[in-house]
Amino acid sequence: MYNTILSLDVQVLDMKIRELAEAAHVSTTVVLNFCKKLDCAGWTAFKIKYKESLQAAKIGDVSSAQTPIMDFLNIYQKDEDKKNLLNLAVDLLTNASRVIFIGAGPSGVLAKYGSLYLSNIGKTTHYIDTPYYPIAQEDYTNAVVIALSVSGETTSVVQRLIRFKELGAKLVAITNTQENTMSKMSDVCLSYYVIQEEFYISEKTEQFHVNMTTQIPVIYLIEEITHQLMNKQSV
Repeated sequence: MYNTILSLDVQVLDMKIRELAEAAHVSTTVVLNFCKKLDCAGWTAFKIKYKESLQAAKIGDVSSAQTPIMDFLNIYQKDEDKKNLLNLAVDLLTNASRVIFIGAGPSGVLAKYGSLYLSNIGKTTHYIDTPYYPIAQEDYTNAVVIALSVSGETTSVVQRLIRFKELGAKLVAITNTQENTMSKMSDVCLSYYVIQEEFYISEKTEQFHVNMTTQIPVIYLIEEITHQLMNKQSV
């Protein structure tokens, strides 16, 4: 598997799992086992990591904003498993008495956006964009918390999610992969698998960390969930 991937180089990124299996003269099960040994949940996750390794972060080496967005949309249009997970999230929200969005930093901005957008169809929504305060002792049995985080490892968010689950809330995670703390503790995880574009830019004696990972997949998922909920309510 290793030698086949090296010989194919960038062609691997456009291949389906069956095509790679045929090229390596193995079964698709062998390909999946290979991916898991590299800590990837599946073939899609492996291709994202492989693409990241090919596009190792360099100063000024920023891909076109269209590239990760188109990759994401192509996957979601074809992947039945992702569509099914989206439907499960919609089912949870259908019966929820209230929905709470939570995120920190840029994800906190999107938490506010998600709350406002979903409230347009009559749902009772709240948002937490500064997750540094205790969660009140309440009954959250009929509540759904939608947690936003690229890494899925933001400590302040994870701690609040643990508390929400203790109080009975259901959890929908919108995060980049399925291999993080937030996704593993969720009832439904909507992962979007885009390349994380992170850079260090030097200025005199200092280095600044810049994160240019697109957030459009998160906006898409928030809006798609809302539209599906609206369609269910109108039936």
